Amino acid sequence: MLKIKEIKKEKNTIYALSEKSPFYPDGKGGQLGDRGKIGNANVLMVELKNNIFFHKIDKEIEPGDYDFEIDIKRRKDIAQQHTAQHILSAAFEQIADLDTVGFRMAEEYTTIDLNTARLDEKLELEAEKLSNEIIQKCLPVEEIITTKNELGNYNLRKELSEKIQGDIRLIKIGDFDINPCGGFHVKNTGEIGLVKIISKEKVKGNLTRLYFLAGNRAIKDYNERIKITKTISNLMTSKIEDVPKRVEETINKMKEYKSKYEKLNEKFAELIARDLLNKAEIINEIKIIYLDTEDDYINYLPKFLPMEEVLYIAKKGNRFEISSKKINCKDLINKIKKAYPELKGGGGENRGSIIGNIDISEIKKYL
Repeated sequence: MLKIKEIKKEKNTIYALSEKSPFYPDGKGGQLGDRGKIGNANVLMVELKNNIFFHKIDKEIEPGDYDFEIDIKRRKDIAQQHTAQHILSAAFEQIADLDTVGFRMAEEYTTIDLNTARLDEKLELEAEKLSNEIIQKCLPVEEIITTKNELGNYNLRKELSEKIQGDIRLIKIGDFDINPCGGFHVKNTGEIGLVKIISKEKVKGNLTRLYFLAGNRAIKDYNERIKITKTISNLMTSKIEDVPKRVEETINKMKEYKSKYEKLNEKFAELIARDLLNKAEIINEIKIIYLDTEDDYINYLPKFLPMEEVLYIAKKGNRFEISSKKINCKDLINKIKKAYPELKGGGGENRGSIIGNIDISEIKKYL
């Protein structure tokens, strides 16, 4: 039974508070928290604040004693990711003497931050290969409860934080790794199945962040990538192994077509520029050329217009592109925005834009 001492409401959020809880809190040690039920209410998140458990639930209940259910399938997933993280971190330490200085588990992926600004791809593949070898060996994952005084008996991968008091929980993975941890773990590395690094990026200037998936997450990701690859293969009417070459060829053709398309737009703009100038509306000695079209030739028109005489306004959707060397575009835009605060946009002396719903007739009033 779970004893709920208080129900707390914050705006549209309901929390069931307790002094003790079987639900693991979110964020503790970088790990995801438990989900499940308290009575007939679904647990959406669990926070631990000042030694009080805040269970975020989807419906209001009364204080009292409740039966509870914990999502065991979710716990297994968390355990797979967490033990895989220990293995991957240990692999990088053994292969490249790189320390894991950050760890975060999200719903879609898990990350570790390594203390290097550049990670060679060869080292990355070696660490991943070693990690999967350890997983396939089906090594026992043991929980050891010890004290600070006895820590000298263990070759820990990472030093224990000074903040830790009382009994200490160690997670030992065969003779491969041993490290303090309070989170969920599998009983045997074989339960993880596999681990796969999916991407990396440089963070905080001098760290490398690795994104990885383990267990069922990795299998799901693999299935999705196979599905995408097959779809692309069918679209390109080629074998899967030929897809990269066909995609490259297609991109090169598209670049060629785009170049030709842009040249045609430029030529068309040149051909109609004089006609537009002859038909321009004149307001206070300013020749106004206004076009409302989605066609791309409008981007080239200023090149063929005498901008010292013209105010050129091109509308695409709810965006007005404004160009001129006759008037100050920045001043015009600011006047209009002052009258219509809901409009967005800005620009410089010769070019700018207005974004929002306004009629061209309203813009002309400020000339």
